[in-house]
Amino acid sequence: MIKIQTYLLPLLMLLASCSGDKETLYTISGKAADEQCHLLLFGLDGRYEKRDSIKSDNDGDFKFSIPVDTVTPLALLMPDGHMVTLYAEPNLKAKITKDESLDRVWIVKGGKTQALHDSISQILDACKKEKELQEHINNFIAANPISPINIELIRRYMVDVPQPDNSKINDCISKLGGILQDHEYFATTQKQIDRKRSNTLHKLFPAFMYDINDTTKAELNTYIRKYLLVTFWASWDKNSRNEMPKLRAVRDSVKSENFSILNIALEHDTTEWKKFIVGDSIIGDNACETKAWNCELVNKFNIKSLPFSILVSPYQRIVKFDLKLDEAGELIDSLATKYDISEKKKKEEEEKKKKKEQKKSKKTIQQN
Repeated sequence: MIKIQTYLLPLLMLLASCSGDKETLYTISGKAADEQCHLLLFGLDGRYEKRDSIKSDNDGDFKFSIPVDTVTPLALLMPDGHMVTLYAEPNLKAKITKDESLDRVWIVKGGKTQALHDSISQILDACKKEKELQEHINNFIAANPISPINIELIRRYMVDVPQPDNSKINDCISKLGGILQDHEYFATTQKQIDRKRSNTLHKLFPAFMYDINDTTKAELNTYIRKYLLVTFWASWDKNSRNEMPKLRAVRDSVKSENFSILNIALEHDTTEWKKFIVGDSIIGDNACETKAWNCELVNKFNIKSLPFSILVSPYQRIVKFDLKLDEAGELIDSLATKYDISEKKKKEEEEKKKKKEQKKSKKTIQQN
């Protein structure tokens, strides 16, 4: 009996190691740029809660693995500003390549779920009318009621939009398979919509304080009674490097003096940032946020792409959310001009009121 146990013990241990909770990895690799850069990886539906910063080698090549136990939607923010949706599956190796001839730019190869997502996304991205978009989403849900892709479609095209329509969102959720309807993402969707609204139009911009240079600090009250364009960007982000020079045209378009620009760089290393802003190459007050994607403002506004601009009113309320720099100059000039006129009228009325009171006071003294 003892002899049999001696032989069985190693075999049982081997079987236990094979049948136990073995870690299953999803691996993604590719070439992100022609030089060393950073990529950001984060989850889309709550199952993957971390934000991982991936650093490529000197040639821009990268490879990254994470453990997953089921199909998990992820987002990979590329150096050129494009956000690529990934479907991580256990024991799957995927590769991302760039194709400048395609509108989607980045192509992910690996997995049936990924291929199905990319095909429906191409159709939805080509839709020019809201009604057409909604029809395609409804048709996809009807044909694939329990596909995890539905979560990403509802999130991207219906929840993460400037004005989410609760009725349409709830209608789509009601058509999902029972398993998906009970998904924790949909349990928090309404809260996300409410939070998004609370962070946007007409709400107070959160307080902040940054060092502009060795002697100057900038906080929200620094810009009171001025329109303030706040832009989040990064020196390592190619899209930011292409867009940020447009701030000069924005500044030149605004005739009012009641206007300021604050640029908040999300940096892992301040060295490159300092090189990039030297000589006023980036117009405005330049601050650096070393917490990068983990900083309070980024999390509050749920920023996931760069650059990202917000226009704040002279009364410190948000006027425009996710403002494109190409459109900023004309809009700000119009608003600032109206503000200048109203302020001028207000001062004139105060002066008239003051003179009237002085005249009345003088007359009272003469009568006495």
